[in-house]
Amino acid sequence: MKAEERICYIERLEELRNSKVLVYFSYTPLDDSILVPLYKQLKEIGHTKKIDLILHSYGGAVDTPYKVVMLIREFCDEFAVIVPFVAKSAASMLVLGADEIVMGPISELGPIDPLVKHPVYQDVLVPVQAVWHCLEFFQRSISDSSNPEVATIIATPMLSKLDPWLIGDYEKTIKASRQYAETLLSHYMLKDSLAQIPMVTHALTEGYFSHGYPIGRREAKELGLKVTEAQGELWDVIWNLYLGYETLFKENEK
Repeated sequence: MKAEERICYIERLEELRNSKVLVYFSYTPLDDSILVPLYKQLKEIGHTKKIDLILHSYGGAVDTPYKVVMLIREFCDEFAVIVPFVAKSAASMLVLGADEIVMGPISELGPIDPLVKHPVYQDVLVPVQAVWHCLEFFQRSISDSSNPEVATIIATPMLSKLDPWLIGDYEKTIKASRQYAETLLSHYMLKDSLAQIPMVTHALTEGYFSHGYPIGRREAKELGLKVTEAQGELWDVIWNLYLGYETLFKENEK
């Protein structure tokens, strides 16, 4: 799909949604490098009533989604996130700062499980819950065993590779995920349903054991999130835009 075609689809989406449309489409971790380009684009648009963010991301850093939401909301009165296919982990946290989520039949959110540096391989990013569940496994193995040598045989080699400060940082990341989720829900997505916030926060930060668990539009609604089901021309435009950006990324990889 040529750039002109993508622009035509964006303009049509703006007509259908009566909004200004931004696009964040990436296969690399979401981090603060998005902020300056986003700010430049928002300044060009100026303050407008409604902004729709087309979001395709598998997640990233714990702090970035909150910063993105706060920045976008400096420039609009209403904010919606459109998820053509995937908005996982930290990207799902970003969604909680919207007034509305637009999803289609293939759209997925996921558990809020930000990425952190691997405790041994520093160039590798892993879900923070994976590290924490590993530590819990070793703790259970030690406490459930009658063999006093279990700690030495199983746990000591691994724990020797972990910096105590790093473990503390993982704990802070988990707590920060809950804090950000509660704050965004209470100020935006569930501001009129405050009693639901503890349940939704718990479900998204601790209720799923697979990092890649697919939360479709029906399940998102059941959780209490404000989901608009895209149908007809609206969904056709959104999906064609997704396909256009996916093709663009594949071409750039060649």
